[in-house]
Amino acid sequence: MHEMGLVDAVLRTVTDICEREHVTHVTKITLEVGELSGVVPRFLHECYEAIIEDTPYEHTQLAIDMVPGTLRCNDCSIEFPADVNNLMCPECFGRNLTPMDGREFMIREIETDDE
Repeated sequence: MHEMGLVDAVLRTVTDICEREHVTHVTKITLEVGELSGVVPRFLHECYEAIIEDTPYEHTQLAIDMVPGTLRCNDCSIEFPADVNNLMCPECFGRNLTPMDGREFMIREIETDDE
């Protein structure tokens, strides 16, 4: 489950940012996760809850904003919304596709109650 490693990396990054910005209390971390990133939001939440236990992040909230995926068919050149259960061009039924959007995985926002 690579989500455990992703959550660990997110928390290390948040810690580094908070130390640099002199933030002492994080209340919420918002991630932007692309539909085509291969990351399962439910697993992120489960891993987050396991990792934050008995840490300074124990009472923080994790929010995940999903980014829809868009694909381009390299055979007929159309762009279309991705259907992760059916990765096929709706026009020519080809599978030679390039992701245009939806592969994101980033920290969008860190909310604090520090002034």
